[in-house]
Amino acid sequence: IFFRLGMNLNLRDEEEEPLPFEGIDKATTLHESKAFNQSTLDAKKCKATLIKVLYLLAMGETFAATEATELFFNTTKLLQSQDVGLRRLVYIMVKELSTCAEHVFVASNTLCKDMNSTNDMYKANSIRALRKITDSSMLGPIERYLAQAVVDKADIVSSAAIVTGIHLSVTHPELVKRWAGEVGEALKQRGVMAQYHALALLHKLRKNDKLSVSKLVQSVNTTPIRSPMALCLLIRMCTEVLKEDFEGAPDLSQFVVNSLKHSSEMVVFEAAKGICTLKVTNAKDLTPAILVLQLYLTSHKPVLRFAAVRLLSKVATTQPLAVTTCNIDLESLISDPNRNIATLAITTLLKTGSEFSIDRLLKQINTFISDIADEFKIVVIDAMKLLCVKFPHKHNVLLSFLSDALRDEGGYDFKKSIVDAIIKIIETISQAKEEGLMHLCEFIEDCEFTLLSQRVLHLLGQLGPTTTNPHKYIRYIYNRVILETPAVRAASVSALAKFAGLCPPLRQSVKVLLQRVMQDNDDEVRDRAVFYTNVLDSSEEDVETFIVDVANSTAQRRARLDNEKDDDVARFTDEGAGEGAGAEPGSPLAEQVVKQHKQIEKAIADLMAHPKLKAYGRPHKTSEPEHITDTESEFVVTYLKHAYADRVIFEFKVHNNMDDVLLEDVSVKMDCDMEGLEEEGCIPIKTLQSSETLSTYVIFAKDPDTFLTGSGACVLCFTMKEVDKDTGEPDADGTEDEYQLEEVVVNVCDFMEPFEVANFHKDWDDVGELEQHADTFALSAFKSLQAAADEIVGFLGMEPHNNSKTVPPKSKQHTVLLVGRLCTDPVSKLLVKAKVFFSTDNVVTLEFMIRGGDENIRLFLTQELVS
Repeated sequence: IFFRLGMNLNLRDEEEEPLPFEGIDKATTLHESKAFNQSTLDAKKCKATLIKVLYLLAMGETFAATEATELFFNTTKLLQSQDVGLRRLVYIMVKELSTCAEHVFVASNTLCKDMNSTNDMYKANSIRALRKITDSSMLGPIERYLAQAVVDKADIVSSAAIVTGIHLSVTHPELVKRWAGEVGEALKQRGVMAQYHALALLHKLRKNDKLSVSKLVQSVNTTPIRSPMALCLLIRMCTEVLKEDFEGAPDLSQFVVNSLKHSSEMVVFEAAKGICTLKVTNAKDLTPAILVLQLYLTSHKPVLRFAAVRLLSKVATTQPLAVTTCNIDLESLISDPNRNIATLAITTLLKTGSEFSIDRLLKQINTFISDIADEFKIVVIDAMKLLCVKFPHKHNVLLSFLSDALRDEGGYDFKKSIVDAIIKIIETISQAKEEGLMHLCEFIEDCEFTLLSQRVLHLLGQLGPTTTNPHKYIRYIYNRVILETPAVRAASVSALAKFAGLCPPLRQSVKVLLQRVMQDNDDEVRDRAVFYTNVLDSSEEDVETFIVDVANSTAQRRARLDNEKDDDVARFTDEGAGEGAGAEPGSPLAEQVVKQHKQIEKAIADLMAHPKLKAYGRPHKTSEPEHITDTESEFVVTYLKHAYADRVIFEFKVHNNMDDVLLEDVSVKMDCDMEGLEEEGCIPIKTLQSSETLSTYVIFAKDPDTFLTGSGACVLCFTMKEVDKDTGEPDADGTEDEYQLEEVVVNVCDFMEPFEVANFHKDWDDVGELEQHADTFALSAFKSLQAAADEIVGFLGMEPHNNSKTVPPKSKQHTVLLVGRLCTDPVSKLLVKAKVFFSTDNVVTLEFMIRGGDENIRLFLTQELVS
């Protein structure tokens, strides 16, 4: 809304102020809306006020029914204006307020007049707004106007009426069905959007009747359709019919094939995709689509190459012979500068190639697998599952590749896919069992994901005792009992018990280990150890019942669940390589990220809602919460830093862990040794009940052109009052006390907002060498390039572009590309090239270049990084 309307509201540059109305107040905005009642309207002022209201609504601000109703009817008075931009905003406001205002139907007469206007923009927008405010009883009088608008010569009016029909078809399908003739006429018009929406409405009305859909598709095939979007929708409808009866609809099949010759790339690709998704097709039926996709493989447009190779990768899973004709073109894509395209090309070649090409392809993908995103790494790993079935003699090569991938950095989804692939190979190829188990044992030695460690331990307990040398796995399992979290320790105890039950020669040794675990701090771990020790000391029948039989039934249940939900081929050919990216819901990584994000957003919301702090607006950067007390102490305190250009607000969240004790006037006294930081004030907590968590704030002013790094001592000050257990009333007199907290630390990253750019190198060149500072330093404290890269990224707090943070294995040099926005006034966009390499004397060295901002900023960041 803000930019499409072209409002000249003196907004800051988009990069400096992504949210133009940040910090606006609802009460002030409602007061400004009274200007809508003036006899002489100031269009510019009214536009600004309307956009503010729309912004508040978009940010989730709630309006009381009376407020919304008054604002709604004040807004409708602006319909008397002839300003086009203002009128468009009024229509949007009418739609947005229709859900919370009362008696909105009163405005329908005014909107009906606009439906008969000579201005096409007024007609289209009034139709859209009218649908939102009209109830069922008023649809009859306006139905005739809507039906007429469907066949309007103006594409924008016709499209608005048809889209309104799509919405009304959900609640009033019979009313919309009466427009079938008008919608059919709209389908024959030249309007691109009107044709698309008309076809969508006709399909929506008939989608529950397969025979009716089939007749619709056949009738539409005789209609000249010029809209590429409508043709794509028609191809999808044809594909839907062909999936039900491929042989019985040859004309539809021919239409889809003929669409491969269309001038629009969108239509051609949709037709190729439709042909490839028909499960009843054979290799011969796929030939026309494969030939088109082969042409796209050599296109100069990366998006076409990516779309073609992704679709071919899907087809190669079920019809590898049909794709072999593209192998030469796929080979050329291995060196494509877009690593995602190269990855998909190699995985496709792995599916279509011979056994002799596997080693070469895996060696090639090893050179850049660390540079690609996790979702495309998962595509490669999924291909390994198919290869192990196709070429069982290559299991050594595949396991070696997967083992190396396990050592690389990656998220939960990536690691889980590797573990799944190794387990698949173990289950498919009996000769690979012991080698695969050893790779998994090495993995859990340094695994950060609890669920994966538990799964591997379960597998070791299931398959380890059946190997030729089971005792070699005991060490890896017992290490988890010593070093891991309670959940993993408990799984390790169960795995050890299975070895004792299924391998009698190892029983006595395992009992000794279990007896050591009986002193564990965790109840679950300790109880399992006691239980299994007692079972092993009892009769052989008890061992058979409580360990062996339980292990067998668990294994059978797990295998049954895997067979139901883990169809690798089906999953690989589902909705695309990119879906499912990111951490899996419920994974530790995902939960941690979501929890931290929610904590930060809640802290920002509380700060902006605080009556004494909301005037400062939204902070440029809010740090993650950090503990400055022990989590089991009487007072648990965490702190966050809210950074602005001219101040820093320290927020201390205090949790009262003491029973029957009330704290009053809770504040934090800070002694900061950072120059240029001047305390403006402190906002204490008036009362803090037992088991309650509240925030106290300390506000420091700073020069907008200076940045602070250092630490500060903190003391928690409060008045303590005992609470009577019977009456619940605190004592009249309290005791003033203090509690020493750990130091707070301020770093450069606290003022730096990570920022993503589409094309780093273009932005780098746009800034130019005139705004650059470069220097070279020896980083003797670091032993590896990856450690140095991690430290640079963490210290600066900038966004690594294109996953450049990850250093390829055995690499002698690597360049990390970083982008961020520093909290200045105005905001400074900064770009960094940090090249880490081994010097001639084998010392990690940094070549640091930074562009953007002013010279002082560039020099400051360079010096702070080295210091």
